[in-house]
Amino acid sequence: MRKLLLLLLALAPFTILSAQSKRAIKHNQSLSVSYLAIKDGLVSNDSIAVKKAAVAMTAALENFKPAGMPTDSQQVFNETKARLMADVTSMAGTQNVNKQRKYFATFSETFWQLTGIIPMYKSTLYYQQCPMTGVTWVSNKEEIKNPYYPKNMLSCGKVIAEHNTSL
Repeated sequence: MRKLLLLLLALAPFTILSAQSKRAIKHNQSLSVSYLAIKDGLVSNDSIAVKKAAVAMTAALENFKPAGMPTDSQQVFNETKARLMADVTSMAGTQNVNKQRKYFATFSETFWQLTGIIPMYKSTLYYQQCPMTGVTWVSNKEEIKNPYYPKNMLSCGKVIAEHNTSL
C-alpha cells in the first residue's frame, strides 16, 4: 500500500502537466481554427461568417494564457496581442467584406509571427502570398485559395513559407 501511495504521488505532477498541456493545446487550436474560419469566410465572400469568426477569435485571444511558454515566446505573444486584437475587433465591427479584408492583411502578418513560436495546428500551416499585391495569409492547405480576390483570382498566389510545428 505504501509503495502504491508513493507511486501515485510520483505520478501526480505528470498528470497535472498532462492536463495543463491539453488545455494549452485546446487554446492554441482555438486560435488557428478561428483564424482559418476568418480566411474561409473571406474566400466565400461571406462578411457575416467573417464577423462571427472574428468574434470567436477575439474570445480565443482574450482567453489565451501564455503560461508555460518560454519567456521570449510569452514576450512576443504579449507584444503582438494588442495588434491582433485591434485588427480582429475591426473585422468583427463591420459587415463590409472589403474593409474586413483590409484588416485581415495586417492581422495575417502578425498571426504568422505567432505560428513560429506557438504550435497552433495539428498539421503544417502555409504562409501564402498574392504576387499581384504582396498581401499574405495563412492556410492549413498548400492549395491556394486567395481570400483577397476570390471572384477573379481565387487560385492566384504562392506558398512562401511553412511551419511544421504541429500540436
